[in-house]
Amino acid sequence: MEQNILLIGSKGFLGSHVKILLEKQDQLFDEIKGKSEVDITNLESFKDYVADKNITSIINCAAFVGGISFGYKYQADLLKINSLMATNLYEVANFFGIKNIINPISNCAYPGNLTVYNEKEFWDGPPHESVFNYALSKRLFVALGKSFYEQYGISSYNVVLSNMYGPGDHFEEERSHALGALIKKIYLAKNSNHNSIDIWGTGRPIREWLYVEDGAKGLVKSLELNEGNYLYNVGINKGSSIIEIAELISKYMDWNGDFNLNTDMPDGVMRKTVNGDLGGKLLNWKPEVKLNDGIKKTVEWYINNNE
Repeated sequence: MEQNILLIGSKGFLGSHVKILLEKQDQLFDEIKGKSEVDITNLESFKDYVADKNITSIINCAAFVGGISFGYKYQADLLKINSLMATNLYEVANFFGIKNIINPISNCAYPGNLTVYNEKEFWDGPPHESVFNYALSKRLFVALGKSFYEQYGISSYNVVLSNMYGPGDHFEEERSHALGALIKKIYLAKNSNHNSIDIWGTGRPIREWLYVEDGAKGLVKSLELNEGNYLYNVGINKGSSIIEIAELISKYMDWNGDFNLNTDMPDGVMRKTVNGDLGGKLLNWKPEVKLNDGIKKTVEWYINNNE
């Protein structure tokens, strides 16, 4: 049977790249671009939209999310809004007999004390306090996937993604991850002839970065899997420090300034990388874009869209 996919959040960072892939594959899909079109936290509005669509699978790229400062500022909203999305998603899928749900899961949902993320350790402790509420809502997606598969036969493909970056990302400091915020800071410094920028924390935290096109491929390739309840990582278990990222961005931005480390601000988790062996085996694929190439493409996109 031909799949008719509902892509939720198709105007967002990840969702827009998933949309491009689906179009390239001539895949039949409907889309909810964003909250202004259909608010999926409103169950009745969500049901009204889906009612006449004959959807077979959902790729959910909708999320209320931001960087570290955003996480501290909107603790209740992060838990409430994302949890509503999760429960409504499964309620609607069950109501209309939609049998497949693909969820991107942030790697911050892993226990905060781990440095390398393996699927078998997903439930082995609480998330880090800097991301606790958002992470908890992402764990709810995983728990709903298991319970709805066992009770109703709805298959879930929970795809844990490394920190994503790339064209179309958030670049303002409150909403972005460190990489996007650094691109904007260095761009502004260069254009204002400033010879230094401030960086939160020590600059030592290690993060694994996933080019957004690879994140989108991981989700779309999940459509090929058999029915079941899945949790798997997409990643390469290789990280870079914030300072290393800043130096790469400076190189491709052609800026030679200095970094002022504000150690009064939090670092968050000191190291986060993901073991992608299981995901690579299931999908018969691993991320393809090298960090240098991805940052170069992202910097070029940012310059072209701000000049």
